[in-house]
Amino acid sequence: MLRSIICCFLFLTPVLATGQRTMKDFMNENCDVIWFGLDFTKAKLIGSEGFNDPVAIKEEYFRKWNHLMISEGEKYDWGKALLVSDLKYDYGVVDSVNESIKVKSLVVNHSHSLKDVDIYDAIDRYQINEFQDGIGVVLLVESFDKIREMALGYIVFFDVKTKEVLYFHELVGEAKGFGFRNYWAGAIFKWLKMTQSRVMKDIKKEFG
Repeated sequence: MLRSIICCFLFLTPVLATGQRTMKDFMNENCDVIWFGLDFTKAKLIGSEGFNDPVAIKEEYFRKWNHLMISEGEKYDWGKALLVSDLKYDYGVVDSVNESIKVKSLVVNHSHSLKDVDIYDAIDRYQINEFQDGIGVVLLVESFDKIREMALGYIVFFDVKTKEVLYFHELVGEAKGFGFRNYWAGAIFKWLKMTQSRVMKDIKKEFG
């Protein structure tokens, strides 16, 4: 079920007076928009037969999937998907929090879903030094599910200065591709296409 939420109460004049960013700023490109990549801190890898080396996944593949926009920028063009003409990047923040993941509890054989509070908590942990203002965008991974051959997660928009979550939208993508890296990269590409179509359509409808 698709879910979206506006967490900045736009009718509160004192909040606006502080200079907090809103989704209107994102739509109008009135500020920097910063891409942070894929956050796996709240994720589970479902299906132990499909994830038999969780140490390698954490130490190697999380970074590879997070950096797809660098290694395959023409295909994984999130600036184009988000309709942002000058998308900024800061991969270090998410690379850092991904390093804190405990491998022992990463792979499971049961269903896993995130609550709203998990999304707020993930963003609150970020230590952002390079950018002091703007709207951040991150892909918060819920699960890579080998049993269902699906990747589930959320695209999250937040105020970089306050770390206030402004909006999030669920993403679902079928895993497809040759080799372990590309198999799940295929699902991430489906997330990009869903963002380009469904997510941006919903954002325009809600904030236009």
